[in-house]
Amino acid sequence: MSEKLGFGKTSLRWVAMLLSALWAGVHLDLTTAVLPNPTATLVYRIFFGFVASLALVAAAAFIQGLRSLYLPAALFYVIDLGLLVETRTAPALLIGKRLPFNPYVDISLVLDVILVIVSLLLWRVDRK
Repeated sequence: MSEKLGFGKTSLRWVAMLLSALWAGVHLDLTTAVLPNPTATLVYRIFFGFVASLALVAAAAFIQGLRSLYLPAALFYVIDLGLLVETRTAPALLIGKRLPFNPYVDISLVLDVILVIVSLLLWRVDRK
C-alpha cells in the first residue's frame, strides 16, 4: 500500500512540475507583448518575466519535493488567479481599461486553478 502511495505522490509532484513549467512558458511568451504605452510595455514585460521565473522555482520545488514551498507556490497561484480576474473585471494598472479574455488568459486561469489544488493536495499528502 505504501508503494502505491509513494507512486501517487511522485506522480502528483511530476504533474505539478510539468504544469508549473507550462504556466511559466505561457508567461514567458507574454514578455514579447507590445502595448500602446511604452511604460506599460516595460512594466508588463518585467512582470511576466518575474512571475515566469517564480513558476520555474515552484516547478523545481515540486519535483524536488520541497514541502516547505508547496504553500507559497499555492499562494503564488492564488494571487495570479486574483490578478487575472481583477484585470478582466476592473481597469488594469497602467492601461486604464479592462483587459480582454484571450487564449493566454484562458490557459492561465485553468492552470492557476489546477495548480492551487495540486499544490495544496501535495502539501497535505507529502508528509515526511
